[in-house]
Amino acid sequence: MVFDPTSKTPNLTGSTYPFELSKLLDFKFLQLTAIIAAGRKIDACTHVGLSSSVVEQRTCNAQVVSSILTGGSLDLVGEVSVQNFPHEEFKDALEANNEYIKSFKYSELTGVAQQGLAILTCMDSRINPLSIVGMRSGDAKILRNAGARVTEDVLRTLVLATYLLGVKRILIMPHTNCRMAMGDEADIHALIQQEYAVDTRSLGFKTVSNQIEALNNDVSRVRSYPLLNKGVIVGGAIYDVATGKITPVDC
Repeated sequence: MVFDPTSKTPNLTGSTYPFELSKLLDFKFLQLTAIIAAGRKIDACTHVGLSSSVVEQRTCNAQVVSSILTGGSLDLVGEVSVQNFPHEEFKDALEANNEYIKSFKYSELTGVAQQGLAILTCMDSRINPLSIVGMRSGDAKILRNAGARVTEDVLRTLVLATYLLGVKRILIMPHTNCRMAMGDEADIHALIQQEYAVDTRSLGFKTVSNQIEALNNDVSRVRSYPLLNKGVIVGGAIYDVATGKITPVDC
């Protein structure tokens, strides 16, 4: 974490810390960074002259701020202090992996999607994308996020996949009974605020009120993206978590 002493405006990208050293060492400003670390970024940064649009998704790293406030490393030019891996909390996963590697059989695979397919679906734990379409490891690229929405990061990944990783077709596959389709943004922000006292309004969760309409928009966005490789086929479908069936949607 480093400072940019030549900049008079906040730089919220990269590793440059967005505030002057004199401000960071000011007690009142430390209180404001504590608010940022707690998730209430917009309220805090308003006090130091930053608009919510600047803060959104590009604000300072809350973990770094929290480390400073709780006695972590204050080395402003060195690397952020490294925490030990939480072995106990991941004990079950590590033990299962030890068993997995005993019969591991995918060493021959490359990074290319053998079936030329990329699937964008939800992070929902009821979905096993490869099993749904009868494929195995190495056959397809899997992209997941809350709601199976097309974001800038999804587009970035698909560009790489279609040029470098053998993807020729893209299936966008949201699902039934999805939390992202059961309420609007305000409802989710309010729920988190009520239960955890954290203001998440600086984030856009991309909830939907009409899954079919949202799917149409997302498919169209991918199809029309100018940087995507030519000739890639894009389709949309809804996965039913109760039956396992994929229902294609005309988009």
